[in-house]
Amino acid sequence: MHFFGYLDRVNVGFAKLQMMSELNLTEAAYGVGLFFIGYLLLQVPAGYLVKRLGVCACLGGSLIAWGIVSIATLATRDQTTFYVLRFLLGLTEVSFFPAVITYFSLWFPSFRLAKVMSLLFLAMPLGVIIGGPLSGWIMDATHGGLSLRGWQWMFLIEGLPAVMLGVVLFAVVVNRIEDAKWLSRDELAVVKSELARESSDKKQALLPALKEPTLWLLCAISFLYNVGNYGLVFWMPTMVKALDHLSNFQIGVVSAIPYLVAAAAMVVNAQHSVKTRERRWHTAAPVFVGGVALIGSVMTAGAPVTAVACLTVAVAGIMSMLAMFWSLPSRILAGTAAAGGAVLVNVGAAIAGFVGPSIMGFLKDLTGSTTVGVALLAVMLFLAAFLILAIPARYIRAAQ
Repeated sequence: MHFFGYLDRVNVGFAKLQMMSELNLTEAAYGVGLFFIGYLLLQVPAGYLVKRLGVCACLGGSLIAWGIVSIATLATRDQTTFYVLRFLLGLTEVSFFPAVITYFSLWFPSFRLAKVMSLLFLAMPLGVIIGGPLSGWIMDATHGGLSLRGWQWMFLIEGLPAVMLGVVLFAVVVNRIEDAKWLSRDELAVVKSELARESSDKKQALLPALKEPTLWLLCAISFLYNVGNYGLVFWMPTMVKALDHLSNFQIGVVSAIPYLVAAAAMVVNAQHSVKTRERRWHTAAPVFVGGVALIGSVMTAGAPVTAVACLTVAVAGIMSMLAMFWSLPSRILAGTAAAGGAVLVNVGAAIAGFVGPSIMGFLKDLTGSTTVGVALLAVMLFLAAFLILAIPARYIRAAQ
């Protein structure tokens, strides 16, 4: 589900290669993260809906709705239509992540979450590893078929799986561990005992949790990190295209290389963190390295192979931080606070999703290149790494 959600969110980066000239979109217009405005507006109601309606309804409903909106993007005719549909896509995806965090909090204590989240977040690099070449191939192979452009076929083909998965989900996912038919009575008792033992020192209600400074620190880290992350994700195809003259499929393949390495790096970093029982530097160091490598990618733009190698290191560093970071909120929160706290931290990411691509678009129009924008993304990553080092030791140690 996360794979197709992420693909439907970022495939516009590939559609842009055709859409901009055909629909007369400016770089700034493309960069405006209308998706994240809709995503941001419903963050708080989304946390309430998860609590009120349950995980199953929120996940299934979100999947079906965002699949339909993604498919409807093929009807884009002008800048206004593009804005409206990107805004609606953000609205439909908003309940997915809080529902997933809530669902995992029902099953896994925090010391298991780094491994679990590393598997969940594999969907993000896979969204580019598989989705990048797939999107490029669809656009090249279907262009003009049934009077549709290649980018229109891409939105249609890649939006359908979300709708189908949403239907399947209602028959598979349960809202409570007590409803899991595959658990024996003894297994259920073990899971509940483990969760109860760990939750005793966590904040159970959202209002007291909002008074916890570390939660706001995580929100700030989420913002800074995701300015760099989303700015890079949405502009990667454009950056790769600027390195050499490539077809849409070739751009997809080259763009997938950094994420292939990142998929392995993400899992290895999480596993090594568990083995060494160290959290702080396994979270901060990859982000810092990612920022350094981003700067390297623009300094070596004249040497495409070296530039792609730098982008590969940057993406691997950025993605390796994800699982480590998202194992931390669950160390502070439990019960009804889990979904609300995840929403608050995700607010930082949602704002960043608007800011990052928008800054890149503005600076690309202003300077004619992505160099200044990429340097700014690197600075954001450096600041995120610094704040990670400021997380109180008791939460880092408790997550071990």
